[in-house]
Amino acid sequence: AGAYGSASAGESGSASAGWKGSASAGEYGSASAGEYGSASAGAYGSASAGAYGRSVSGLSSSVGEFGVSVAKGNGCRVKGGMGALLVCAEENTDDYAIKTWTAGIVDGEKIKPDVWYKVENGEFVEADEK
Repeated sequence: AGAYGSASAGESGSASAGWKGSASAGEYGSASAGEYGSASAGAYGSASAGAYGRSVSGLSSSVGEFGVSVAKGNGCRVKGGMGALLVCAEENTDDYAIKTWTAGIVDGEKIKPDVWYKVENGEFVEADEK
């Protein structure tokens, strides 16, 4: 979709939207949105958004500067640019309740920009590049 467009995709689809657009994708899908955009993906999907954007996913989520990145699931991870808010919640495998979670702001010291993080025992730890 274009600059102010909206895109949506099914279970294993991929969706992309431009500058202030919105994108969502299903359970195994992938969604991306541009600067100021919003992207969401399902349980095993991936989502990314540009600076000032919002990204929510069940697996991996990334945003640019001053964005908001949220992921919840088993093996989930988040990353963001400087000033981004990162939230990561690990689930129980049997009932999907939240086992542990953490949140923080990318400050360049404790939480580095453009580095993948996962949560362990309520703390961010660097995650592998996948």
